[in-house]
Amino acid sequence: MSASSNLYLPGFPSQIRYGWTLALTLLGLSTLLTLWLLWPSALSMAHIWFNSQTYAHGTFIPALTLFLIWTRRQELARQSPEPWAWGLIWIALATLAWILARGVDVKTVQHFALVAMLPGLVLTLLGPRLAWSLVFPLAYLFFAVPFGDFIVPPLMDYTAWFSVLLLKLSGVPVHMDGHYISIPAADFVVIEACSGVRYLIASLALGLVYAYLNYNSLWRRLAFMALAIGLPMLANGLRAYSIIITAHVTDGRIILGYGHIVVGWVFFGVVMFLMFWIGSFWADRHGPVDARNGAAPRASSQPVNAFNLALIMLAVVGVLGSARGTEVLLQQRAQQTRVEAPIRLPSAVPGWQGPEDVADVWRPAYHDADAELAGRYRDNGGAVELHLLHYRNRGQGTELISWRNQIHERNETWRPVAGRSRTLTDNDGQPRAVQETLLRGPSGRLRLIWHWYQIGERATIDRVEVKLRELQMVLIGDGRGAFLVALSTQGDELTLDAARQRLEDFARALPQPVGYHDHDD
Repeated sequence: MSASSNLYLPGFPSQIRYGWTLALTLLGLSTLLTLWLLWPSALSMAHIWFNSQTYAHGTFIPALTLFLIWTRRQELARQSPEPWAWGLIWIALATLAWILARGVDVKTVQHFALVAMLPGLVLTLLGPRLAWSLVFPLAYLFFAVPFGDFIVPPLMDYTAWFSVLLLKLSGVPVHMDGHYISIPAADFVVIEACSGVRYLIASLALGLVYAYLNYNSLWRRLAFMALAIGLPMLANGLRAYSIIITAHVTDGRIILGYGHIVVGWVFFGVVMFLMFWIGSFWADRHGPVDARNGAAPRASSQPVNAFNLALIMLAVVGVLGSARGTEVLLQQRAQQTRVEAPIRLPSAVPGWQGPEDVADVWRPAYHDADAELAGRYRDNGGAVELHLLHYRNRGQGTELISWRNQIHERNETWRPVAGRSRTLTDNDGQPRAVQETLLRGPSGRLRLIWHWYQIGERATIDRVEVKLRELQMVLIGDGRGAFLVALSTQGDELTLDAARQRLEDFARALPQPVGYHDHDD
């Protein structure tokens, strides 16, 4: 029986074939409508695919999803669409998540919400039985979301640690300072591109498809996914080690530099071949078992009610349309929010003199702030620099919490040595969390940084809380915006405790809330 004859269900009533045609047509139209109405999120996701090597695999996910659906065509052909109005709840929740994320420009949540709408459309227009038959392909769509930056720092730590371990085992003199690795022949730094995150994510995406198509047992699939995670991590560590050991053996004459990225993809191709070869030893010889090999569900004898399906489709259009309509209203509300007086540095901090002008020695690597102020304050023990970056959240692309914004520069001028959160006690006895970062700069100088976020009267280091409070400000029409508050001071290994005490004394003396001046200094 050919694929096309299965699709059109010979032997079933013409009403059933008509129901499939109608349901698939509406599903295609509603998918296009979703992409059109939510085009900013679709465009930003595609932009990341085509401009990031880490997430370039996203361009293939829709095609792989269609391929996975095609592998189940015979099982699907034995069923018929049964539109399910309760699926509108799924679409409505995804729409609400998109609206809220769009209000404060959280692109990752926007992308997840956009992708989540597609399974919701299948659930609503084809019914829960067909949606369950497609649960893996529909879930696989979420790999199209550019997501995974949070694992980059631990992967960088692992790569640096693993490389140094192998160098020591090889008898190479080596010193590690954070992500900086020094051997007699040359110095190296483990940057984001060296973390192996792009290889790991691509390996997971390909490994899931392989496991789905070649294994029946859950344990076999889990074993292969463990291989898909462990093998790229091991290979990336070996790749970094091979680059450094090559420089050592050649006394620094051969250093690949950025060429190691190209070498890395060739290496990744070899690793993928090795992974699939190893996985073939426990693959099921006859392929995965599904409804094609057993009793398949019969199509419902009841034809699809075109009128009910049309009503459901109208409801889908209404829910999707509400996303763009609400976005326009939120944008208008943001433009109408009251504007506070211009921000300024505290002109008087008890026990401190200042502010003085700050030379551009160091600044937080934050972008597109509405305003940025910096000043130096002194007491008898030393100086503290205060940086205030203000974000009013009046438009997309200018947000305080963003993947681009980091407390330290992404270059070799200042390099992170250590970081942790600390809790200090304010003068009123209330605890306050700050994020501490220790940087090593030119000539080995150390800079100790404390930073937090100020939203209204609330100070926090929780990035999720910042986004939620920014959304609250948009909804209630509060135009004060949010601040990055960064304190920094010079120090060395012998005076770090004194530097911490200096920052704590200054933080306690700062007028609260920082940056807002509804009160007199």
